[in-house]
Amino acid sequence: MKISKIRIKNYRLLIDTELDVDLQTTLIVGRNNTAKTSCIDCISTVLRGKDFTYDDYPLSMRKELQSLIATFMKKEIDFSEFCEQLPIISLEFLVDYSSDDSEDNLGALSPFIIDVDIDTTEALIYAEYKVKVDEKTLWKLLETSFYKDNVYSPNDEEISNVIVTNFSKIFGMTIYAVNPKNKKDRQVKSYKELVELFQFYSIPAERTLGEDGAQNNTLGTLITSFFDVGEEELDPAVADEVKKLRKLVEAANKNVQKDSDEILSSVVNNAVGFGYPNGEELQLGVTTQLSIDDQIKNQTKLSYTTGICGESLPSTHNGLGYKNLIKMEFLLAAFAKKIEKYGAACIPLLFIEEPESHMHPQMQHAFADYLETFLKKISNVHIQTFLTSHSAHIANTMDFSKIRYAQKTNAGVIYKNLNLFAKSNANNMDFIKKYLTLSRCDLFFADKIIFVEGASERLLMPDMIDKCDKAGEFDSCKYKLPAQYYALIEIGGAYAYKFIPFANFLGIPCLILTDIDSMEDGRTKTIVSKGKISSNVTLKWWMRQIKSMDEDDTTKIPLAEIIALSPEQKTYGKCHIEFQTEENGLCGRSLEEAIMNVNRSYYELSEPVKEESLEFNGKSKTDFALNLICEKPDYEIPQYIKNGLIWLNNQKVLE
Repeated sequence: MKISKIRIKNYRLLIDTELDVDLQTTLIVGRNNTAKTSCIDCISTVLRGKDFTYDDYPLSMRKELQSLIATFMKKEIDFSEFCEQLPIISLEFLVDYSSDDSEDNLGALSPFIIDVDIDTTEALIYAEYKVKVDEKTLWKLLETSFYKDNVYSPNDEEISNVIVTNFSKIFGMTIYAVNPKNKKDRQVKSYKELVELFQFYSIPAERTLGEDGAQNNTLGTLITSFFDVGEEELDPAVADEVKKLRKLVEAANKNVQKDSDEILSSVVNNAVGFGYPNGEELQLGVTTQLSIDDQIKNQTKLSYTTGICGESLPSTHNGLGYKNLIKMEFLLAAFAKKIEKYGAACIPLLFIEEPESHMHPQMQHAFADYLETFLKKISNVHIQTFLTSHSAHIANTMDFSKIRYAQKTNAGVIYKNLNLFAKSNANNMDFIKKYLTLSRCDLFFADKIIFVEGASERLLMPDMIDKCDKAGEFDSCKYKLPAQYYALIEIGGAYAYKFIPFANFLGIPCLILTDIDSMEDGRTKTIVSKGKISSNVTLKWWMRQIKSMDEDDTTKIPLAEIIALSPEQKTYGKCHIEFQTEENGLCGRSLEEAIMNVNRSYYELSEPVKEESLEFNGKSKTDFALNLICEKPDYEIPQYIKNGLIWLNNQKVLE
């Protein structure tokens, strides 16, 4: 049995959000402040039996909450109507047990299966944070904020303070088993039944190893378990060694205890005077509760020993990345030991927040690649894992089917299942996945994307953006492009089109800067004025979308039609394309030619300049770009690049 879907309503940025859950590992990625951690926090609050606070209630819905309360206090609706209309925090788990044999014991899931239909293979578990007080109590809490001398006179500040202060008194958690085929058919369940089903463990982003004896000593926690569980519950892999350690400690405890009591009793008796106690009365003695196992539990520290000379160093001398990894290994091992007690009768849920902390890129890649294998190695019980990450190395190591992209909109956050895109875009997915993996592209964490042709554009683009900003080209927006995080992705016109549907799916504003690549025919390059067609695959793909042509239509598209595209036609969904345009009476066919065209004096082009004079014959486009930045800092930017950057600047990140 496994969780297949989680739905969260009215929690922070999660107004009404569904998360498709992978059988093994679900990775949540996205820009900062897109409710990646909020999903984990909401689940953690419910499964740990804690109260939500007013801070957890969505900012966008607080006016609605206060307005509804005011309507109730004005006696325009009764208490039952108030409770029914109130937007409440809720969490829903959809559990799929179709892979379980009908003969299997469904263990802790059994109380939540209320549909007797043998064909039903899903269970729905619903937790809601609803009004728990009665009408009289609620009225008493709120009355002084709404009435003065029995006259309705609401005080907004007092109302807000009362709601904030009493939020957990007014609302409480109720858990239901719901019939997935009839949502009105539901039964109240206990918190105990919920936590017996979901064995939940969370590893936060802020991790301390505790190897120096500090609090949160993970090593001590693991060692404590060796002493506190019965012999039959010990992990077979360490059972023999632990039994030997227990016998050794037990014998040492007895010997030290006896000798210690005798010596200390003698010391105390010899030190006590004043004639009491005398020989006829009970004598003083000392019993010290010595426990070597407590010392082992509390004072054991990690050290690292070299294999060459046998010398050791304290763990504090090791790198943060290794300590972070070791910390997680200890925590995972402790969790595995815990869930072994329950076997397949529960659904273990593991949450790891930003595992990349302190890890260098290669270590991040190795962690993501090996995590599932490691969990299978340390536990026979199937664990569903949830990761949140800002690491391109982790994101691009994971299979697309496991990634959920958190897109923030004005209506709340949406978790987009990349597996859905992969299934409907199979032809492009292999390329996209390989490219993201090889380039370590941070596309998932960007506000906006710029696809460029090659090295020249990649080197020049930050400088061109800065120039446009200083020239006031971005002044129409308060939040300008240079202050946003844009991903600059180098990919030629032969492949950029493969990313366009993907950018639209993610909902990220995307600018494609490409070359017009004029051709006399299918084989011969030529100047733009003599061109008949374009060899640029992305431009041809774009035109097929504009003209509603089939993907595999091989009809040649005249270059004149491409050149004639209007600004509106250059936009497709969240994507916009720009290519060289005519300036000073001429049009270059590449970036280098377009730059030379608008900077003729820099390149000593004598008038009248012909298109042939613009032809770039340099050996290195990279050298061309570096020379332009270093030697000609006052260069002019080609208009097509300005147009594209202004378009991108004006696109809203949130819609």
